[in-house]
Amino acid sequence: GREAVLSLARMLASLAAEDEGAAPLDENQLGIRLALEPGFLGSELRSRARRTGEHYLIFVDQFEELFTLVPDQRQRVAFTTCLAAAADDATSPLRVIVSIRSDFLGRVAEDPHFMGELSRGLFFLGPLSPEGLREALVHPAEMVGYRFETQAMVDEMLAYLAATPGALPLLQFTASQLWEARDPARKLLTEESYRGLGGITGALVSHADRVVNELSPEQYMLCRAVFLQLVTHERTRAVRHLDELRELSGKAGDLDQVINHLVESRLLVVQTGGGSGGATVEIVHESLIENWTTLRRWLEESHEDSLFIEQLRAAARQWEAKRRDPGLLWGGEMAEELGRFMRRFRGELPDVVLAFSDGVQGQRERGARLKRRLAMAGAAFLLVLLAAASVALIVISNAHKTAEQNAQAATLAKEEAHARLREVEEKERERQQAEAQRLAAEKLKAKAEEKADEASIEVEETQEQLAIKNAELTRALRRAKDERLAAEKAQTRAEKNEDEARAAEERAQRSAKELERLLKKERERANRLTAQLGSPIVEDLR
Repeated sequence: GREAVLSLARMLASLAAEDEGAAPLDENQLGIRLALEPGFLGSELRSRARRTGEHYLIFVDQFEELFTLVPDQRQRVAFTTCLAAAADDATSPLRVIVSIRSDFLGRVAEDPHFMGELSRGLFFLGPLSPEGLREALVHPAEMVGYRFETQAMVDEMLAYLAATPGALPLLQFTASQLWEARDPARKLLTEESYRGLGGITGALVSHADRVVNELSPEQYMLCRAVFLQLVTHERTRAVRHLDELRELSGKAGDLDQVINHLVESRLLVVQTGGGSGGATVEIVHESLIENWTTLRRWLEESHEDSLFIEQLRAAARQWEAKRRDPGLLWGGEMAEELGRFMRRFRGELPDVVLAFSDGVQGQRERGARLKRRLAMAGAAFLLVLLAAASVALIVISNAHKTAEQNAQAATLAKEEAHARLREVEEKERERQQAEAQRLAAEKLKAKAEEKADEASIEVEETQEQLAIKNAELTRALRRAKDERLAAEKAQTRAEKNEDEARAAEERAQRSAKELERLLKKERERANRLTAQLGSPIVEDLR
């Protein structure tokens, strides 16, 4: 990076060396002073011009190399500041001219002051006309006594160059290779050597191989990534924005250096955009895609992924344009395909594509985590449901046992009621027997009274018979009295048995009603449990 300013320091040192008796100047010290005092260059040159009466012209050819060879922006700005300070006085005998390719004009804007000075004196050189190209191709050879073997060679080269951007560099290295293969004996640039080169296409391919082979391994991979971005999957030239290519690597400086080297070597062409899109880049000629073996190999190696990369880039650009809307991230099968692609792909991808891929992967991971959470929640719910079912089964089992116990108790109560009913029936039979005995006693009493009446009548009829039968009557009366007392006792017992039987019957009825009430309550409880749990648990207990 220091070479830019040091070149000015060397110029001052060489001028000082021409002065007789002047002390030699140290280039490094001059370089430091120029960096710290940009106006020192113009001041020294104007002072020397006044002393010598000379005029000075600083001509910086291929000014674009300041951007291709000097990565440090501070050094570049120091250089342009020195030049601007040297040309800030229109009355001085000092002038500054720079030549720069038009596609690098946008880079000059990093130093606004120098850009302002430069824009006031711009002069554009247009591309050569067909006649100008012919003159540039033929005239240098003729100046040293050489000529082209056939006119067809010249016409073919000019026709090819007429449809090619950046024609002069192609013309330059094709002509230089023809010169290396010239025939000194006949002073010819032969058609055989031209065909041996493969024409301009062959010369371009050979030049491309030399350029790529000069790159370091890291630069080679960046170069490969750049060229793959500049070819569509239909094997045609693709036009990419320069900023888009810069996204291929996290090291923007390294990538810029590679792109600048390829542009400087005329393998790529940069067109400075006039709108907001900025500069665009494309391959210098379509023939490189078809004829450059290295590029064809790169394309074949990436053929499987080229269409997918194009889809991925389009999706990533749309996602970026929509402020990284999560709804535009791929999902489902496309997300799985992207994951497989990223695992196998070893090339360079733009940062926006990598960010898009990270977003898709993050969304997939969030979806997977959500699924795991839902699965865990489902499992937990099933466990809770299983626990609830277990509790319900225990409750049902306990209820079933309680119902069985209640059923057994109801059965015992029913049997006890039946026993009480049998007892009541037995007492009813006893009451009926007592009643029968009472009726029999009443009949006996009636018979005894009838006999007593008959006896009274007989007494009245005959006094004699009364006396005779007095004893019999007395005995009969005594027997009747005893039988009457026995009948009264029997009637009393019968009435008592009847009361007990009636009380026993009432108790049996109450027991039966209580049993029916208990049975109804148990059936209602069993039905409620059945309705709550969805399956019948207790059958009808009766």
